[in-house]
Amino acid sequence: MTNWIFISNPNQFRMSDCLNECGFVEYLQRNKVRVDDVVYLYSTYPIQRIEYKMVVECTDIPLEKAYDDSRFSTEANDRTIQRGDRFFRLRLIKAVESSNLSLESLRNHGLKSSMQGPLKVSGHLLDYIEGQFNK
Repeated sequence: MTNWIFISNPNQFRMSDCLNECGFVEYLQRNKVRVDDVVYLYSTYPIQRIEYKMVVECTDIPLEKAYDDSRFSTEANDRTIQRGDRFFRLRLIKAVESSNLSLESLRNHGLKSSMQGPLKVSGHLLDYIEGQFNK
């Protein structure tokens, strides 16, 4: 099992609405996530913190079978989907609202990235993040 941080852009997709209604979200599969991997979703500006802990429920979902979540997209969303693209499903485990998961706090606990794309997380940083979800 791998632990990841993925990016969610609230200016392009209404994640909380999608999760409240569906309990899951599907992401374009561009990396090597596997079933049972844990994904922490970091929401970009204006939120700038991790908000969700999720688990990869299934992978390799073809475009034809992917969930149509377009009603949660905003006008600013210009995501390009092409025939042959695959998706993976993230099932919500827990949502938190904590300033302890802000970008600054994550950097103070070992984050070395600027949160521009998916990254693997382990060690002290993972322990810190998990601790915030276990409160």
